[in-house]
Amino acid sequence: MQVARQWMNQVRQRLSDISITNKLAIFYVLILIISITVCTLLYQQIYSRLVYNKIGEASIQILYSIKSSVNQTIDNLNNYSKMTLANEDLQSTLRNRNIYSDLATQKRVHEYLVHLIEAVPQIESVYFFDNESHEYMVGNLGINQFKLGSIEDASWYHEVLDNNGSYILKLNGGGAFFKDEKRNFVSMIRVVRDTESIKPIGILILNIRESAFQLSYGDIVDQYKTNITLLDENKESIVNTDDATNELEGYLSKVETKEYDVKRMQIDGDDMIVSHLRDSQFNWNIVSMMPVRELSSESRAVNWIGVAVIVMNSILLFIGSVFISRMITTPIKKLLASMRGIERGVFKPVEINVGRNEIGRLRDGYNIMISEIQNLIKRVIEEHKIKRQTELNLLQAQIKPHFLYNTLDSINALAITGKTDEVSEIVEALGHYYRINLSKGREIITIGEELDGLRSYLAIQKIRYGSMFDVVYEVDERILNRRIPKLILQPLVENALYHGIRAQGEPGVITVTANLAAGSILLQVADDGAGMDEEMLQLLSGEKLDSDAVSFGVRGTMERLRIFFGVDHICQIESKPGNGTKVTIQIPDTEGSEHDRGSFSQYD
Repeated sequence: MQVARQWMNQVRQRLSDISITNKLAIFYVLILIISITVCTLLYQQIYSRLVYNKIGEASIQILYSIKSSVNQTIDNLNNYSKMTLANEDLQSTLRNRNIYSDLATQKRVHEYLVHLIEAVPQIESVYFFDNESHEYMVGNLGINQFKLGSIEDASWYHEVLDNNGSYILKLNGGGAFFKDEKRNFVSMIRVVRDTESIKPIGILILNIRESAFQLSYGDIVDQYKTNITLLDENKESIVNTDDATNELEGYLSKVETKEYDVKRMQIDGDDMIVSHLRDSQFNWNIVSMMPVRELSSESRAVNWIGVAVIVMNSILLFIGSVFISRMITTPIKKLLASMRGIERGVFKPVEINVGRNEIGRLRDGYNIMISEIQNLIKRVIEEHKIKRQTELNLLQAQIKPHFLYNTLDSINALAITGKTDEVSEIVEALGHYYRINLSKGREIITIGEELDGLRSYLAIQKIRYGSMFDVVYEVDERILNRRIPKLILQPLVENALYHGIRAQGEPGVITVTANLAAGSILLQVADDGAGMDEEMLQLLSGEKLDSDAVSFGVRGTMERLRIFFGVDHICQIESKPGNGTKVTIQIPDTEGSEHDRGSFSQYD
């Protein structure tokens, strides 16, 4: 006992003899070890959760894009089916209640359907049935064969009759066709009505290849080896894949009331991040599955960097603590006084005459830090400018294809119906439109050029819709040479036409105004159409720019102008249901003079 007490006294004495510097070193080494361990564990947990949330948000956005593309594909095929229903030869054949009664008419129907399948590769085969269950088919005879004795035996027969002429979608014909185990198809089924009496005279079935839906997400860059699965209302895979649909069916049954969901789950023994989006229009589900190991491999380097940052910060804390003593109180106060200037935004190097000892090195490190902060501020400002320009380019790239798709659809429809004169006019107008809007690669054009492009656009729409609308231009000639980003007025006019005039169901007038007002340029598009309610106005005034067809044209245009002119409040929208809509854009007149005087005229 006495020996032990002596040994403890000796240890206590030796500890007392250790210098303060070494004591601080030992103390902070212990703190360093604990700090690194705790911070590393917390960092990994927080970083993994943040990455998981970001990946989930990104995957949901991708699924929304796929949903939009799938719906666009189905809408295009729906338009082709409507054109087929209106074919006079087909109508005549079905009115006779026997599709084989008139061979000459049957031949013309056959030629029409063959041309349709050749022009639209998404369609694999076309069936139609008269009211006597006579069957006629055009397509690959080796696949999509109808196996029922009568069309009335199909499980969906009464459903399609009760659907008021709208189509229904059934995977592999809803059991009405022989199924090929190697490939799927989706049947678009609808009633054929007599164009004169509106009575049902038959059933039309368009069998759509599964590859048409694969193209909806085939261009997605899949750096995380993400699998995309498209499921019908019965949770069956529309596109043949090796995905674990059994596990997905159990998962979807738990979230079937949700529009979208992100969950981490086990599939075939693999840890997966599963994202789900429900398409309420068809009761389909779009699911993406990304292996967590792919995410972990990508984030491993970032984790190591984070750990290294934590270790480096801890080491710097340790080094700074070693040199704390009363001998350096005065120079540290000077250093602290200089640091307080940072709070006021003054980044000024400190001058402390302490030679090249530890405090001198601390002074030099502080001065280097100030220099790096100054450089960082400059770099952040430059990066911010680049980001804003990138956002502008992105929004412009998104909006450019919009009009071309619709115009090509119109040209295709006119060509199919044999209206060659209208095809020539619309192609000529389209060429003039793109000569103006491509502008030899320039993104900035004059208001005069913008109006010329708008006139070409409306000329095309006039061919499509005839007397549905008229246009009035009220333009101050003084601003024709002012420069703005191109494609500003077209989206607004397009919304006025589609969601104002056309939605009203009767002819209307679109008024385009451009004039000067107190150092600003006012651009205005007004219509006397259907107008919009308060809910739609709030959607257009929201902060988030989404892909909604009604809001994207207006809000995308506003975002482009906000980025280009650096002005936040640039647009005012006035509308009431039944009283039309007026969109007013006010932008700075950076090129004109407040003393300009000129005439106000009609710009035709």
